[in-house]
Amino acid sequence: MDISPILPTAVLILIVFYFLWRSKHSRATVLLRLPPGPHAWPIVGNLFQLGKKPHESLHALSLQYGPLMMLRLGMKTTVVASSPAMAKEILKTHDLALAGRSVIETAKALSFHKTSIIWGECGAQWRHLRRIAASELFNPRRLADLQPLRRDQVFRTIRLIFEERGKAVDIGHMAFNTSVNLLGNMIFSSSLFDTHNPATVRFIDAVWKMMKLGGKPNWVDYFPFLRFLDPQGLCRETAKHMKGMYDFADSCIHDRLAARSKNQGSNDSEKDYLDILLDFISEDFTLVGVRGYIAELFIAGTETTTTTIEWVMAEFIRNPQKMKMVRRELDEIVGGNRRVEESDLDSLHYLHAAVKEIFRLHPTAPLLMPHKAESACKIGEFVIPKGSEVMVNVWAMGRDPAIWKEPLEFIPERFLEDENSKLEYKGQNYQLIPFGSGRRMCVGLPLASRMVHLVVASLLHSFEWTLPDGMRCEEMDMSEEFRITLKKSKELNAIPIPRLPHHIY
Repeated sequence: MDISPILPTAVLILIVFYFLWRSKHSRATVLLRLPPGPHAWPIVGNLFQLGKKPHESLHALSLQYGPLMMLRLGMKTTVVASSPAMAKEILKTHDLALAGRSVIETAKALSFHKTSIIWGECGAQWRHLRRIAASELFNPRRLADLQPLRRDQVFRTIRLIFEERGKAVDIGHMAFNTSVNLLGNMIFSSSLFDTHNPATVRFIDAVWKMMKLGGKPNWVDYFPFLRFLDPQGLCRETAKHMKGMYDFADSCIHDRLAARSKNQGSNDSEKDYLDILLDFISEDFTLVGVRGYIAELFIAGTETTTTTIEWVMAEFIRNPQKMKMVRRELDEIVGGNRRVEESDLDSLHYLHAAVKEIFRLHPTAPLLMPHKAESACKIGEFVIPKGSEVMVNVWAMGRDPAIWKEPLEFIPERFLEDENSKLEYKGQNYQLIPFGSGRRMCVGLPLASRMVHLVVASLLHSFEWTLPDGMRCEEMDMSEEFRITLKKSKELNAIPIPRLPHHIY
């Protein structure tokens, strides 16, 4: 197709919109003292300074402009915090003013953001959704009731790996399948994910592709007037996969409603997540909301767990001495004649320290999720304008030598030392906030934490792990790929060697 007449027109539109926006923006901010930042180019602003790894580029810029700086990304004004003190200002001191959400365009596919805890605006509906999650889905009692489910799913994964022993395992994909299967059982009370069932295969494929699409750079996010063109096709592709997830969820919801109409009443302990969500149906929380909630549980619930497990395993395989330390602990606590149980986890102090170290060194969401200033507020001597996007670079804080000794090294022992032994990642210690803090903190943290620890402990206790093709651990590719989450650029493949008596598997 000849696009020569289209390109000049698009450029002209871009220039006109830029100068109209720039004129309005300049009048609005001329009297404000804004945070410092790099000089912005016309139209594109500082976009080209971000590169393929914005978390690294923003860290480098913060060393020059300070822990609170401002950039212009296309038509979007963005404030970036890069220190625990600034993070606390944003996520605690000015939590209410900065609790809005800067919604990426792909999250608007099929109006997904309107039923989302992650992307929804902080209104009455959002508070209602979050209350359901905190009080009904992820509360300690509910998670304790579901402990056998988690155990059985992890045991099933270990058995499958054992049966395929000798073959290299894609650790990330294995963690993804484990997470999806677990969530399927928690939400629907059955092992729906059968590779011989085309509907479930399509659903799992849609979840996987949504993970891959998430956070890909999209010009529409920086130049909203390009929305109708969707020049990279990301919104169209996201909508296609989201529809596949919605169709599957709708089918499950309708089947459950039919079953509930025949069998009135059930014990609270027997209810799965779908039953709980259906119990909350109202004018403000319809079946469309239930469908969106289910989709978000799968997308968000698999992303954090999958990424973290792969990074933990990669660092242990890359650091054999650290592997020996965690194995020694597992052998002392669990022994060699049974499998790891969730009740063992509280005693695995070195493993907990290693997971904290991964959250420091490889935070799942290096810039957290983008906040938005609902009203102007003042941090120190600087004003954060209303409507600006606000990011917290937790990756930069994890690499700050003023906070951490040898920040580029994987050293779980740092969290066993007196000065750091009480540091947690639950939103109170701002030098370690991989799940955020304040009212926008990740509500699924309790489940994600349990799953990561249980899966990693089971993998390390059940198998020795070697690299394929005679690769040495120092030759591993540990480079990162930035999206919303920080993934390992090259998949981690490792060969399992059983280390327990065969009847244990």
